[in-house]
Amino acid sequence: VWAQFVVDETGRVDMRTFKTLKSPAPEFTAAVKEALPAWRLDPAIRQGRKVKQLVEQAFVFGLPPHA
Repeated sequence: VWAQFVVDETGRVDMRTFKTLKSPAPEFTAAVKEALPAWRLDPAIRQGRKVKQLVEQAFVFGLPPHA
């Protein structure tokens, strides 16, 4: 899934800004949307202040290796 969203000054994802740019299936997009609210990121810093930043992020899904 290739997604776009804003990370605010506190490092949280603003889900109102979430946009799917590319996805192989709606189930993958739903999984990303479910996980993102729990993320805490380092906010961008500009001129010494924390600021909002638009982020584009790829999410890659795979199967675990067999034991």
